[in-house]
Amino acid sequence: MAQEAKTVSALKELNFSQLTLQEKVAVKQAGRPLPDIKIVQEGVSHNKKYIRSFNCDWYQRKTWLCGCEVKNALFCFPCLLFGGDSVWSKDGFACIKNLKEKTEKHENSRKHIDNVISLSVLGSVNIKERLSEAYRLSVNAHNKKVTKNREILSKIIDCIKFCGHFELPLRGHDETDDSANPGVFRGLINHASQLDPDLRAHLESNAVFKGVSKTIQNEILDCLLQIYRDQIRKEIKEAPFVAVMADDTTDVSEHTQMVIVLRYLLGEEVVERFWGFFTPENQTADGLSKCILDQLNTVLEGNAEKLIAQTFDGASVMKGKKGGVQAKIKSVYNNAHFIHCYAHQLNLIMQNAASVTRGSRIFFSNLSGIAAFFQGHLYV
Repeated sequence: MAQEAKTVSALKELNFSQLTLQEKVAVKQAGRPLPDIKIVQEGVSHNKKYIRSFNCDWYQRKTWLCGCEVKNALFCFPCLLFGGDSVWSKDGFACIKNLKEKTEKHENSRKHIDNVISLSVLGSVNIKERLSEAYRLSVNAHNKKVTKNREILSKIIDCIKFCGHFELPLRGHDETDDSANPGVFRGLINHASQLDPDLRAHLESNAVFKGVSKTIQNEILDCLLQIYRDQIRKEIKEAPFVAVMADDTTDVSEHTQMVIVLRYLLGEEVVERFWGFFTPENQTADGLSKCILDQLNTVLEGNAEKLIAQTFDGASVMKGKKGGVQAKIKSVYNNAHFIHCYAHQLNLIMQNAASVTRGSRIFFSNLSGIAAFFQGHLYV
């Protein structure tokens, strides 16, 4: 390989980046081509003609300079191998009138300096690794520790996924180590540590990162949610059309949140995907529609024509033909036709049917007042 690459033309056809390390070192050891090229230029100075020709002494002045007999031009040996300024690596430089200025400008360029450094260290060994066996051992120990920590973290994530699969709350009222009821997640971790010696050793010996705090739980849940949403966006890109469903729901603390569900065709199957809980700025049509539109922009990613349906309850703030949420969404997504949610229709029917008898009215009234009662007396 080194014997074949003694000319600039051969070096240009060599594809240096694709060579093996041994082949690259051989090219480096072969050195730069230093032919006696005949570059001659005529000029005029003070009304006198003169002839300027290339002097091979320039090869000694610039240790990176090399020449090509075919093109009768000068090249940069490091840039020829690693790529750089096209004049010095592809076309060649032949204007020797400005040779001094051009060579100084080139050798001060960032790309040339990087290439010179790359060529100088090519084939040299890692000094740290050669001189310090302790350094090599510390690298191996660090890699083993990283692998072990990843295995421990994967087990913690599996416990969180288990709780989510069975819709179990992660936390208890008291998550201290000596608590009798630390919650489902901590209880599951403690049980798993009895079966897994590595997990037990991690929980007992690691004082910096155990991975079971509520902060870590929240961060893992956020990561899982991000992966889940990325998968939904990927499926929606392949789906021909999408429908959005939204409704308000009240949690145990009497805080109202909006839940958004997406319905689309995945292959030949109709699927519904929960997108998330959100808190609108207010409960007006503007606040609710803004919350939904923000999420639709994230989901559809510019494919507005895919949204063909929107379904909500029959409240006027949602179904209003001019100022309702459905009208505001349709003004942005022209194909999004409004459909009154059939589940809400059934709920209204059951509600009216149950309100016929006095006992039913009292029962459901008391039932809805339980949450309000405990919310009002929670901190008393």
